[in-house]
Amino acid sequence: MDEDTAHALRSMIRRVNLKNIKDDGEKQTASVEVADGVWRHDVEIEQPYGFASSVPEDGAIGIAFAVGGDEGNLTVLPVGNPSKRMGGLKPNEVGVYNADGDKMVLQPGGNLDIRTGARVTIATDAGVFITAQVLSVDGDIAATGDISDKNGSMQEMRDTYNQHGHPGGAPPDPLQE
Repeated sequence: MDEDTAHALRSMIRRVNLKNIKDDGEKQTASVEVADGVWRHDVEIEQPYGFASSVPEDGAIGIAFAVGGDEGNLTVLPVGNPSKRMGGLKPNEVGVYNADGDKMVLQPGGNLDIRTGARVTIATDAGVFITAQVLSVDGDIAATGDISDKNGSMQEMRDTYNQHGHPGGAPPDPLQE
């Protein structure tokens, strides 16, 4: 391969450092260092369908392609940051994680392991439905609405309790609210 061809190939595909990552529209962009001290700005970072991330900039690296050999038309493959990578996955596991140590790991056999140091929020107008042999909770359960089982609601149980009496006795005191 002659020197011109080798240079053209080297300039089409290169490893780059990233800074100034912006994720505020249809495209995620960054400034990329294509050579020592040479930066290109507003370079698009490709994102795989169904997954989005914004990598911590300190240590962010990627592979940039000059589309059609045009160094003015760069695009970056999905970005990594080796210093923040989750690692330790077993064969056939898939993980989603962030730099704070929060993670979800889909394990072989269908188990989903979710670990976070903060709260998990699910918001839907349609409801959340769980089908399981057992729902086990370590800790309190709080609800702002009614709680029901196959025999009725807790409010119906309180009402029944409050109305009951014993022969010759008064209704229960205190009443359940």
